[in-house]
Amino acid sequence: MTLPTRTEQLQMIRASELMDPDWYRETYRDVALLRLDPAVHYFDHGAAMGRNPGKAFDTKYYLRNAPGAAESGLNPLVHHILSGQTSATKPPRAAGLRHMATLRTKLLSLGFTEPPLTDLRNAVQHAKVPDTRALASRELAMWEMRQKSQEGYAAALTHLAAARADARDHGFRSKLSVLELLCHHHLGDDAGARACYERAALAGEVGPDMLLARTNIETDPEMRLTLINAVLGHYGIAPVALGGNADQPLYDRMTGDAHPAVGDGPKVTVLIAAYDAADTLPSALRSLQEQTWRNLEILVLDDCSPTPGTREVAERFAAEDPRIRYIRMEENRGAYVARNRGLDEATGEYITLHDADDWSHPAKIETQIRHLLAHPDVVGCLSEQARAMSDLTFSRWAGEGVFIIPNTSSFMFHAPRMRDALGYWDSVRFSADNELIRRMQRVFGKESVTFLETGPLSFQRDSATSIIADAVLGVNGFFMGVRREYLHAQSHYRHQEGADLRFGNDWRVRPFPVPVVMRADRAERLSEAGHLDVVIAGDLRTGSASVRIVLDLIARHQAAGRTVGMFELNRYRATGVQSTRIATDLRAEAWARGVRILSFGEAVRCETLFVIDANVLKDTQRYMPSVTPGHVRVIDLPDADDTPPRDVAAGWVERSWSCTPEWEDAPITPEQNEEG
Repeated sequence: MTLPTRTEQLQMIRASELMDPDWYRETYRDVALLRLDPAVHYFDHGAAMGRNPGKAFDTKYYLRNAPGAAESGLNPLVHHILSGQTSATKPPRAAGLRHMATLRTKLLSLGFTEPPLTDLRNAVQHAKVPDTRALASRELAMWEMRQKSQEGYAAALTHLAAARADARDHGFRSKLSVLELLCHHHLGDDAGARACYERAALAGEVGPDMLLARTNIETDPEMRLTLINAVLGHYGIAPVALGGNADQPLYDRMTGDAHPAVGDGPKVTVLIAAYDAADTLPSALRSLQEQTWRNLEILVLDDCSPTPGTREVAERFAAEDPRIRYIRMEENRGAYVARNRGLDEATGEYITLHDADDWSHPAKIETQIRHLLAHPDVVGCLSEQARAMSDLTFSRWAGEGVFIIPNTSSFMFHAPRMRDALGYWDSVRFSADNELIRRMQRVFGKESVTFLETGPLSFQRDSATSIIADAVLGVNGFFMGVRREYLHAQSHYRHQEGADLRFGNDWRVRPFPVPVVMRADRAERLSEAGHLDVVIAGDLRTGSASVRIVLDLIARHQAAGRTVGMFELNRYRATGVQSTRIATDLRAEAWARGVRILSFGEAVRCETLFVIDANVLKDTQRYMPSVTPGHVRVIDLPDADDTPPRDVAAGWVERSWSCTPEWEDAPITPEQNEEG
């Protein structure tokens, strides 16, 4: 076969949809910096370097797998075109990505440790798809970073280097850079952090999150402010400055430059639930007074603070600004009960939230209200935030290495439509913002709530003692424990036929069961909720063989007048399991019978703990409720494979519950009798 000329091959490359010049320049920054022609560079150098002409063509994979490609002497993309475009141009990603998502769920939400870590290490070593290897390496790195130890940060850097070697996507590598800089910082290696930043800058990997990460290695407050303003400028947000007293924390000195005020337009009511917030409330109120949208009503809802400081601060501000009003709750029932009181008091056509310890940019409310006014079909919207320490550094990353995330505390909605269709917030102690958003989307449609990509219009005050940092009840970028149970419970309720999605304002009447620690009356409930007669543990997910036995145990023990609770104790490798959630019929039966669903973060004593299937006793699981049983009975499942030896399972039981287990076989069902 006569080889095409260079000119002919370049023409083929340029004409191919698989050659993406913009992507090539963005991915390989040297090509952009030197202003090279992407097609020419790929033909002359890129293919030999293992580079890809676009997202849809993997050069290395094609040369390994397309018959005759490596021996042809042709550019790989040209070979693909001339051979009739019959060979795969990139490895199959879907299966690998699904596998990584499954491992992440098992590691982070289900609470397994060693098995998913082992599977991730195996993926790094043996996965054929580079994207899969990169994802596995990054997941291992983030796991090590969450340990918050010097050894962990050092190990994370090794994993991040491996991820970078396999990563081809520019956005993916940019997030790796953020994590790398943070690791160097936590190791006390500011020189390494600066080198990381400089390398990222040369590679075009410095975006808003990287700029915020850099605040950790800058000691000059003005330099930190410069970085913050660079982030704001990226999103077209006006800069901020430092005012106030030099003795104050930098966070409390933030102020917006003078902006044109908007005097007309509909009134927006701002609800601030506050509890012992005398130290932080002034900054929150000042930031609201600086809002360009002037037609505001600001309600400070004091959740029965034990000291007078919150009232004194609010009344001092209210004396100078008639838009501010102080309301004291008669008893402490949590922020959402207070906000529901605010819903009744509000006179604005639109309602939004603001935390008592946060600062917001002057443009925040105007940005959101203008979006709602311009899109009357939209019922609610959110802006974005980043979590800042008091010294204006940013270290609490979320997701896959980002700081800028949706701000649920910014949720703004059209009050009449919300009240008519949805009523009130769920009266739990935390997480009700997202529940209301999901309920609104269920009633009005997915597009009824807009997550605006505004950039950080709020800086949530971060500290080591904030609830988001709590190891049990905190926000970690994934759902676990009581937050996971609340997420699944609300979803089950919303999707029931005939479910009433218009919630009432009486916190004593719950629409669906939630963990006791989330209830408005948790103080009273905890004193009486610490004992159950029977607790059942097992794999409760759809498709699990344990579900039938759990239902049988519930019926049997309740018929005998015993109180019953249950919690998830899952098999790591569970054939036939179709979900990560408790089986729908099992949850429905538990709710109907008043069976408590226990979660990590709760503690109970019981007479008997039943463990269904010894296979759940093979691997340690971090997210179990604290159960103190009188004795433990392990029920063996028929035909269970890979069941651990009884001495291994017994050791697991003794370590977890300080009991020597008793053993019994699963009861025979009528169906099994018929088969026999």
